[in-house]
Amino acid sequence: MELALQIEKQGMDEVGKNVRGALFVIGENAGHIKQGLAKLKGSSSGHA
Repeated sequence: MELALQIEKQGMDEVGKNVRGALFVIGENAGHIKQGLAKLKGSSSGHA
């Protein structure tokens, strides 16, 4: 979010809008992302 704010201060509103959109999508999928990372962590722990 800090990146979006700094970019918008520099007058790059469209880039700021894109960053905000990406952050929104990541937020919407946070649960799935966490589950996927947990599965990866769990499957790699037995191979070390």
